[in-house]
Amino acid sequence: MAEIKGKYTIECVYGDLYQFSLFANNGQLLYESREYATLASCKSGIETFKKNVQDEKTKTRIDVDKNKNYKFIIKNGNSIYVGESYKTKTAAENSAESVKRFALISDIIVK
Repeated sequence: MAEIKGKYTIECVYGDLYQFSLFANNGQLLYESREYATLASCKSGIETFKKNVQDEKTKTRIDVDKNKNYKFIIKNGNSIYVGESYKTKTAAENSAESVKRFALISDIIVK
């Protein structure tokens, strides 16, 4: 049976900055990074992201915004990762678990 993988995509945004996104195997956007100055620093950001979301010191919480949308927040030391918005707390919790699951096994595609 084939391993179920998501994918990271790296795109050039705003003309000269790079950003990575993590997608689940069904195409759902799980996480979008901040912008990076170079392609190399963006790739390094993916490696840091992988390490941090899997670290046993990492804390995950669910937050609700003023529009009653839920987001997961993954924190490890000074690194904070805020997920996409979801209509339910359960959807945000499931997305946070998907990020942890797909972070290590997803291929990287540079667009």
